[in-house]
Amino acid sequence: MSLFEFIKKSPKAELHLHIEGTLEPDQMFVLAKKNNIQIPFKSIDDVKRAYNFDNLDSFLKIYYEGTKVLVNEQDFFDLTWAYALKCKEENIVHTEIFSILRLIQKEELNLML
Repeated sequence: MSLFEFIKKSPKAELHLHIEGTLEPDQMFVLAKKNNIQIPFKSIDDVKRAYNFDNLDSFLKIYYEGTKVLVNEQDFFDLTWAYALKCKEENIVHTEIFSILRLIQKEELNLML
């Protein structure tokens, strides 16, 4: 068994994960279109390029752009489900999920909290 296979098959834990940070570039683009949210990207490839951040400022910029497209309960469900599927694929058996939901766009979120 190669080292890569060993790591992939080994059970893992993911601690203190902000669910908004799991938003994949294609999900961001799809949700932006679905929710009619303007983001500064013209294509999924543009979003992917933005994910190549090199400092905290550039990381926070793409992170907050992602939070803008999460508008309703279904968006968060879909995001969490996509993450759960990735956990299965990566053999993540324990995760501690957090959300900054109450800190972002409180007035714009349409969720029943």
